[in-house]
Amino acid sequence: MERRTHAPPALRLAALAVVAALTACASSGAGSQDRTANPFSQELEGRREVQIQVMNFNFSDATVWALARDGRRNRLGTVTGKTDKTFTIPWTFSEPMRIEFDLLADVRCLTEQIMVDPGDVLEVQISVDPSSDPQCTRRR
Repeated sequence: MERRTHAPPALRLAALAVVAALTACASSGAGSQDRTANPFSQELEGRREVQIQVMNFNFSDATVWALARDGRRNRLGTVTGKTDKTFTIPWTFSEPMRIEFDLLADVRCLTEQIMVDPGDVLEVQISVDPSSDPQCTRRR
């Protein structure tokens, strides 16, 4: 499900069992959101990266990957159980992205695609028990 709003600009995707919630929000600077920013201003033109904020509510460590439509698979890193971590990756134009996370010795989950623009901030939440979600597969 995708939804766009005008203030602040946002794009949301809800996975079937809310294994991972992705939110893309354009922000005007590091760590702050300006609700009056003009999305057509030249200031946004210089952004050539995407931030991915991962909140791991599970006890297991999670390895997180960003997958682009053209097959690029970018390992973001590891998020220790019950912690948060922010990753920044180069992203030069609008294209779909999926987030994959592997919980240590447990499950692998893949979100649905979401359209991502340079300058977006994505939020990924890993639930306490993602094993029952249809987007996840248990490791054998």
